Amino acid sequence: MRSWSFRSRTFWIMPVVLLVVVLLEEVTTYKVRQHVHPLYPRVAIIMALNAFVFVVGAGWVAPWLRDLLATARKGTKQTAGHLGLWLFYALAYGALFYAFVVLERRGPAGLLPPSLR
Repeated sequence: MRSWSFRSRTFWIMPVVLLVVVLLEEVTTYKVRQHVHPLYPRVAIIMALNAFVFVVGAGWVAPWLRDLLATARKGTKQTAGHLGLWLFYALAYGALFYAFVVLERRGPAGLLPPSLR
């Protein structure tokens, strides 16, 4: 029986990219709810902005962030070996875990600087 292996070196990086896009969508939705009060226009704007954020995230941010993280991952692996690589993944996922804890505790406003809340 053939063992299953990952087809891409970015296997652990792509979830990071998708989770960042989710955080951006949460903040966008929060700001729209803050400024648009009638229900139907608010829902239409949220749908349009989420579609836009997803397209931008998938088309431009995801490849850029993937390349940035892949470069950081490669640099970490070259300078610190496999232990450094796993440390990099632990830090990336730990930072996202913290961001989602802030999101759950304080809402999307907790992810924004005080001047933008």
